Amino acid sequence: MIVTSPPYGDSHTTVAYGQFSRWANEWFNLPNAKNLDNLLMGGKKQKKAIFETKTIKNELQKIEQADCKRYSEVVAFLNDYYNSIKNIAPTIRSGGCICYVVGNRNVKGVQIPLDYFTAEMFEKQGFNHEKTIVRRIPNKRMPSKTSPTNKHGAKVDTMSNEYIVIMTKK
Repeated sequence: MIVTSPPYGDSHTTVAYGQFSRWANEWFNLPNAKNLDNLLMGGKKQKKAIFETKTIKNELQKIEQADCKRYSEVVAFLNDYYNSIKNIAPTIRSGGCICYVVGNRNVKGVQIPLDYFTAEMFEKQGFNHEKTIVRRIPNKRMPSKTSPTNKHGAKVDTMSNEYIVIMTKK
């Protein structure tokens, strides 16, 4: 069984994992402490998806039409996320289970259903989708609405739910 909560998006545009951990990484003399964001999921921009998807195809098209640069950042993250799923899938025995806690973030006003994408990519690796449990995030530090465009009054909802995707290997 694997239970994890992978990033919901790249660390350049979501949670700044590299920035947050830089000082500690430098203190411990870890290699690449200053360039950690480039090594994490979505750290290197890519223009083309290496996966095929039905579940988020329309969302990706909308983002690409709105902003090609943001599209390449999203695709870079999803490519790395897909590769991580391909790496993890063979480690699970038949009948084994994975539980992924994910969030559906907004990019350019388009919500990306990472829960659907996660289930779809694991199904391609020989898993059955058992169920997805929706969990309301009761206490969060971020405001419930933000203004990503910095235009007065143009606010979008931030994540208020997490999705626990439960899959078993055939």
